[in-house]
Amino acid sequence: MTEPRPDTADYDLLTFGEVAARLSEELAAATAELDGLRQQASPDTDRIRRLEQRIELLKSSGDRYRQEQRTNESFNRRFGSLVDPPSDRRPQWR
Repeated sequence: MTEPRPDTADYDLLTFGEVAARLSEELAAATAELDGLRQQASPDTDRIRRLEQRIELLKSSGDRYRQEQRTNESFNRRFGSLVDPPSDRRPQWR
């Protein structure tokens, strides 16, 4: 099952929803291709191995993006937290 595409029309940004949709589509396509290869009389074992590796990478990428969507880690690393810093770290205006 693939992730539904978000209903937004913001074509300038690669949103978390769009990433999830693209990753799930790629995962579904790779899984279908792998299933087809495994059903062949003499499957290409190298191709099967590469597809299995690709599927694992797609799954880990999906997990990473879901984690980022929940925690906003990259944003916080780049720009700092949106939450007020502790009082001892606030700038002092003199």
